[in-house]
Amino acid sequence: MLSPQTAEAVRRFLTPANQIDFPQDPTLQKQLNEAWTFNLTGFTQQGITGNPWNSMNAADNTWYFNPVTTDPAEVVYQPIQWNAFPGRLEYYYGGGGGTNSTGLVLPTNDLQALADTGKTAGGKPFSDLPQITNPCSAVVSNYGPFGPRGWQDEYCEWSVERDANGNIVRIDFTCENPEYWNSLWAVSPDKVLELYRSTLGKPQIQLADLYLVDPVRKTPIVDPSTGKPAYNPLNKWNSGPVSTASQGGAMHLTSTPNTLQTEIGLASAATVPRPGGNGNAQALICCAQYGQPARNSDPHIGQSVNQLVAPPNPASASMKATLANPPGLYIQTPDFASYNYQSPDGTDVSTFWTIVRGKEELHDELGRKLPGNYILHATFQVPASKPYTVSDLTINGQKIQWASQVAQTFFMQITGAGLKQSGKAPEQSCVATPPTLLAQPLQIFHSSVFFALVQTNVPNVMGVPMNLASNSTLIAPQVKAGQSNVSLVITADTLSGGGFPQVSFGDGVTVNVQSLAKVTYAVPGNTYPGEVSAILLTVNVSASAAPGPRSLWITNQGQAQSVGFPAALHVVSA
Repeated sequence: MLSPQTAEAVRRFLTPANQIDFPQDPTLQKQLNEAWTFNLTGFTQQGITGNPWNSMNAADNTWYFNPVTTDPAEVVYQPIQWNAFPGRLEYYYGGGGGTNSTGLVLPTNDLQALADTGKTAGGKPFSDLPQITNPCSAVVSNYGPFGPRGWQDEYCEWSVERDANGNIVRIDFTCENPEYWNSLWAVSPDKVLELYRSTLGKPQIQLADLYLVDPVRKTPIVDPSTGKPAYNPLNKWNSGPVSTASQGGAMHLTSTPNTLQTEIGLASAATVPRPGGNGNAQALICCAQYGQPARNSDPHIGQSVNQLVAPPNPASASMKATLANPPGLYIQTPDFASYNYQSPDGTDVSTFWTIVRGKEELHDELGRKLPGNYILHATFQVPASKPYTVSDLTINGQKIQWASQVAQTFFMQITGAGLKQSGKAPEQSCVATPPTLLAQPLQIFHSSVFFALVQTNVPNVMGVPMNLASNSTLIAPQVKAGQSNVSLVITADTLSGGGFPQVSFGDGVTVNVQSLAKVTYAVPGNTYPGEVSAILLTVNVSASAAPGPRSLWITNQGQAQSVGFPAALHVVSA
C-alpha cells in the first residue's frame, strides 16, 4: 500500500531530475507541477496513439504505459545510454557508415571542430561538404538538422566561451528539454530570467531579451494562453555554439529533433515487435520508422526499449515499457580516469566539472536509487585562480581544443521502466504507406504566435531557409470557457478532397475554418523541414465547456472521421 505522500507523487509527472525551481514559492511550484503533468500526460497519450492517419502499422502503441498511473513498486529500471558526440558526423564524414559514408573521411580534429562549430577546423561549413544518403530511405540531402547548433542532435548541446587568445575558458553542456522551459515561462517569466542569469553566469541578461518579437513591428508578441509576452526559445542567449558577454549560451536544447515529446513518441513506437527480431538497431529503426538512423541515440534507444517488450531470450518475461518518472534526458559524469584527464599542476580535473542543474543521483517515489546520473546542465571550467584554462588540460595526452573532445568522454541517458506481463506483444509488419491517406493533425498555435514564428528567419551554418516555428513545442494552447472568435492555426499533412477540411475539438467548441495555405518548417521532432498545410480558423468556446484536454479531429472532404490527435487544445475555466 502506498503512503499518501507517495500516492500524491505517483499521480503526477515529476519535473526533470525532480528539479524544484520555486523552492520558496509552493503556490507557483504547484502551478508548474500541474502544468507539467498536463503536458506530459498529453505527450504520453500522443505516443500511444502513434500515427493512424497516413501510416500503416504505426498506431495503438499500447505496450507503452503511463508511469504515473502505475504502482512504482511493480516496475524495474533499465538505464539506456549513448555517447554525447553527434554520431551522424562520424557515420557520414568519419567513415563510420561504411558504404553509406559520403566518401569524405575527415581527420579527427575536423570532426571535433564540426561538432563544436558546424565548420571544420579549416573553416568549411556543411554546405561545402558532400551531401548525405539516408540508409533507410536512400534519400539524398544536405546534412541536417538545421539551426544554430542543429548538428548537436544527441539530446546534448553545448556552447563554448573563449578568451582573447582563443583558449577555452568555459563550456556549458545542457540536455534540458524545451517543453520544460516553455512550461516554466508560462508560470513565471521572471523565474526564467533569474535562472538564465544564474545558470549561464550572465547577470546582464534582460527579460526583454527572451521575448518572441514581431519581426516587422519589433514589438513583443503576447501569448493568448497566458496574457504575457511569448517566449523565444532561440533568443540570443540560447542560440548557437559560441558564448560571449553579449550573446550566446546553451540553456536548453534547440536542435529540432531534441524534444521530450519526440523522445516519448520514439519510445512508444519502439514497443512494437517487428519482423526479424530486434538484434539489429539500424534495421529496426528503418522498419519502424521512428527517429533518425545513424545517430548514437535513436537506434540504440529504440532497440533497448524494444528488447524490454520482446526480449532476445524467449525465456525472459515480456514487459510493457515507458520512460521512468521523471521522464527526461540526462547527462552522465565524464569518465575522467579512463580518458586520462590531466592538468598542468596535477589538480584533479574532475573538480572542474560542476553540476549546475539536476542531480548526481536520484531516487524514485519509494526511495530506490535510480540508475545513472540526472544532470541537466553542467559546466567545465578552470577556476580563475588557476594560471591556465581548459585548453591547457589534456585528454589521453591531447590538449583540449574543442568542447566535443569532452563530449566524447561522457554518455547521455534515459531511464527505461518495464512492467512484467504474462503475455507477449503482437508482432507487426514494417511501417508502410496505406492505400488511403487521412488528414493528419500535426500542431496547433494561437495565430499571433504562429505568424511571428514562421516570419522569423533563423540564420544557420547550413545556409538553408529556416524559420522559428521549427523551435516551437507541442504544448497545447489554452482557450477559456466562454471565449469567442479565438484565432488559431492548425498545421496538418495529407489533406485531400478539395475545399476546407472539417475540424472538430468535440462538444462545447465550435469551429469556423477561414483559410488554407502552405508553410514550410520542421514540425518539432523532425530533422528536416517540409511543406505542410496551415489551417486558419476561429473557435467559440461554450461557457459550459468542460475544462481539460481536447483532441483534434481533421477530416478530409468525402472521408469518415478518423482518430483524434490527443491533448491538442487545453480548455480552462474562465
